[in-house]
Amino acid sequence: MNIAAEKNVHPQSQFPIRELSARTKINTVTLRAWERRYGLLKPQRTPKGHRLYSEKDVDTIERILTLVARGVPIGKVKVLLEQNIVEDTQVSQTGDWQHAVAELLLAVGTFSVSKVEHLIHKSFANYPAPICSERLLKPLFSELTLIDDHGAALGFAGSELVRYASLRSSAKVSKKNPVATVVLIAGHQTPIWRLALMALELTDAKFSVHLLTHSFTVAAAIELAGKFESAYTVFYQDGIWKDLEKDLMANVLLKNDQLFLCGTAPVLANLCAEDRVFKNSNSCIDGLIKRQKMPYEALR
Repeated sequence: MNIAAEKNVHPQSQFPIRELSARTKINTVTLRAWERRYGLLKPQRTPKGHRLYSEKDVDTIERILTLVARGVPIGKVKVLLEQNIVEDTQVSQTGDWQHAVAELLLAVGTFSVSKVEHLIHKSFANYPAPICSERLLKPLFSELTLIDDHGAALGFAGSELVRYASLRSSAKVSKKNPVATVVLIAGHQTPIWRLALMALELTDAKFSVHLLTHSFTVAAAIELAGKFESAYTVFYQDGIWKDLEKDLMANVLLKNDQLFLCGTAPVLANLCAEDRVFKNSNSCIDGLIKRQKMPYEALR
């Protein structure tokens, strides 16, 4: 059946790559790489050559994500899909990720800007941001904290990740598809690279992200949150707040329902806003996505 005929029979069953990206939270660059480089997706085409996807493709992506989350290299996924092996616990393979961490660790150790950027970009072009975060970058930073070089390699890797996240997040947002804006603010005792990872994941989740690359006090963060009235603001701080800081933040949470808090400091403060206070970045990202999907009336 040709594409035009199928569109007439089931117009609701096919959709463009941007919709597939929004539904699966996989950026379009990665989706195209999975198609061209690995043969994992086989979209149909309109007469003008535009890709069209179906619910079957959504299901395929869910199976791919299950496999890569188990540590299967993307280059080995196709064979497992063809053999219908997804849930088998024997498919977990971490060797390739260990090699990727070691390769990136070596590039950081030589302070090669181009090599570090290339390796980070290669990973994010082939894998979803959450997978890159859990399998590559968090293990990398754990290794870097053990190096006795006065924090030189750790700081260099952090700055390069922030730079990459800022470049990726600065891509133009289509005026035809307006998205929510998130401002990421780091408190003291919070490595900026943690917010860079959040920026990368939120960008793939179709948010417009502004990552502030300086750390701020609680009072300064509250001032900033008040300036970005049309955006969600995430203030991430580990450690423990003083009583005055707890009181300041508890008060502003009541006034600013666009403010989200993340890290050990707000959790230990026992602030009364469970839907906007999170212990880690993963749950905070989920909270932002959930908030974005809520009807406007429900937010008033």
